[in-house]
Amino acid sequence: MDAVNGLQSIVVTAQRRSETVQKTPLAITAFAQDAIDQQKISNFRDLSGRVPGLLAPKRSTAYTTQQYAIRGIGEIDTYPEPAVAVYVDDVYLARTVGSLYDTPDLDRVEVLRGPQGTLYGRNSSAGAIRFITKDPTAEKSADFGLTVGNYSNADVRVRLNGGILPGDKLNASLTLIRHTRDGWTHDVPLNIDVNDLDLTVVRGKLKADLTERLTVTLSVDGMRDRSSQSYYSPVNQPDGIPSGNAPNPNLTWSTVLPYNRTTVYGGSLTIKDDLTDHLTLKLVSALRGMHGPIYYDNDGVTQIKGDSYAGFNQHYATEELDLNGEFERVNFVAGLYYFNEYFHNHRLSQSASSPLDNVGSISHTNNYLRTNSFSAFGQANVKVLEALTATVGGRYTIDYRQFDNFGQLKTGANLVYPLPGNFNPDLFGTLFTDGNVTGFDVHAPWVHFSSVTPKFGLQYQPTQDLLFYGSYSRGFKSGGYDLRATTELGSTVPYRPQYTDAYEAGVKTSFLGNRVNANLAVFTNQIHDFQVRATAPASLNNGVPLSGLINAGDAHSRGLELELAAAPVTGLTLNAALSLLETGYDTFTATLPPNVAGRTTLVGLRFPYAPRHQISVAGNYRLPLPKLTFMAGVWRVGADAQYESKRYSDITNTEWVAVKPQTFVNGTVNYTAASERWTAGLQVRNLANVQNNQAGGYLPTRAGVYPLYYYAYNEPRYVNLYLNLRF
Repeated sequence: MDAVNGLQSIVVTAQRRSETVQKTPLAITAFAQDAIDQQKISNFRDLSGRVPGLLAPKRSTAYTTQQYAIRGIGEIDTYPEPAVAVYVDDVYLARTVGSLYDTPDLDRVEVLRGPQGTLYGRNSSAGAIRFITKDPTAEKSADFGLTVGNYSNADVRVRLNGGILPGDKLNASLTLIRHTRDGWTHDVPLNIDVNDLDLTVVRGKLKADLTERLTVTLSVDGMRDRSSQSYYSPVNQPDGIPSGNAPNPNLTWSTVLPYNRTTVYGGSLTIKDDLTDHLTLKLVSALRGMHGPIYYDNDGVTQIKGDSYAGFNQHYATEELDLNGEFERVNFVAGLYYFNEYFHNHRLSQSASSPLDNVGSISHTNNYLRTNSFSAFGQANVKVLEALTATVGGRYTIDYRQFDNFGQLKTGANLVYPLPGNFNPDLFGTLFTDGNVTGFDVHAPWVHFSSVTPKFGLQYQPTQDLLFYGSYSRGFKSGGYDLRATTELGSTVPYRPQYTDAYEAGVKTSFLGNRVNANLAVFTNQIHDFQVRATAPASLNNGVPLSGLINAGDAHSRGLELELAAAPVTGLTLNAALSLLETGYDTFTATLPPNVAGRTTLVGLRFPYAPRHQISVAGNYRLPLPKLTFMAGVWRVGADAQYESKRYSDITNTEWVAVKPQTFVNGTVNYTAASERWTAGLQVRNLANVQNNQAGGYLPTRAGVYPLYYYAYNEPRYVNLYLNLRF
């Protein structure tokens, strides 16, 4: 947003129709093109700290894997279907593995907080993140971007756009990203730099206006990630040996070679027909998939303490049919949604479980999860009075799931690296030919879970600059089978759905001639049958305890979110956001597996990924410099900072791996020529070079001679120069 005579209005489609953020009766944060350019937002992790109530850890198991939590509700595991739904151009991304890659041609980003089931394809119990890319236009253009910086960072982006047939009959765009960067962590025994980046992304779009009312858009994209998997740093250094020295976050002693072959691809076809001046029909058909093994070393030391091979192969199809109606006193959305997914997970994990180095347990699972989901949803807004509107909506969902799992477990085993046949999963069985071996081969039946989730709301707008709203909605997180199950019982007993009853009230206001916006939301979520990794009582499963992903009680999250935007003087925009969050488990009906914190219950603990406080501030200023003949363009400076209070990265609130309070500061300086055909600038990320643990692991006993204790640090300071050209 660039202030000239006030704040620029951001038009969003959060409710499946175009309206400004200030007129949308729900908690939503949006970034328009200018903010995206100035803050260099290109992927979901770039939203970290910039959206109140959203927690996106700055480090994960791989560059293209990302977990999320909104208002404390989310996932610490990368495998389950996420509670926060992520969409790119209305196409759902079904897993967090392989979900994070630079999205070119961004036009707008929208983050919706709270359950989203009555307006969107796949149900989401915590919220939704929507990335909307630019449509191709008839005007022929070519955009070139180059960013270079420390750690040999090189990011090249090219976009071609233009009309193929006259009269907007067929327009096309093609974007290519090639992004490489040297590693910022030095592997001492291998003598190489790891945590590097090697990413290639391509996206193409065709858009045809077949008639004045009928539009067809075809999108295809692919991503090839050959970055190294995440390498972690031992807290005890060197090589995991306690010495009392402060750990160096940029050193690791892993002897595991880089091994990441993640590939993601997909396409969608969108047909939009304006049936009348008041009715629009839209069909979105999509096919997506990903595959590739990754080998993780979850310890950062020479000894094998927590290694795992993760091979995955996923493909899925979605169909969404929406009917939008816009009338004088009523607007509505009605839709049907179908989701079909095949997920193959081939995994071998090794963990130290003795006082001897490289001796422990090896588990091997090869499983297949199939999902068929059918939904009908709708929402109507009815203007009861001129200033009062009532909202009523609902969703019916029925999910079918089936699970096959072949598994082997060996204890007291010699842990090995590299794996047999140069990581050939067909040979993993050779590790289980002798010793203390157990196995199973399970073909669990199809199960189904159905739910009706309503939404009710009121919005009152006494003036153009003031909006009050309140709502109740129910979120549904489907049941299913545990993809990490390593026992026969765990592979045959499904977990049930998790429900969230969400209550929200808010006010949105603009004043001082649209120079200040202030939006406040208060909320409470009551969570029922929350899904967690624990052990169910033996009485529920024919006298056998069930350990794995189960339902274990009720919980809550509640809080407040405040967003401010101001344009106090010409050329200056300021933004600030505050989030206050309180979370807790109210009942716990299971038992916890042994843990170093000594917890036996979750009651009284906080959710992981749920800091009590988040604060962000941002400013951008167009400098009022004289227009010199040789430099008649615009200079801008910007800075933003994000503070996050202490949070936990595991369910047992383990202090040894807690994430301490942290603040990150970023800055930019750029110049745009008067012709607006080129921009050059300097960007600094993590200006203070803060490196904190974002997650970690701690096991003081039966982890070999020395404890297992490692941190996953965030990236160091990056300094980049960039140049964008438009032809």
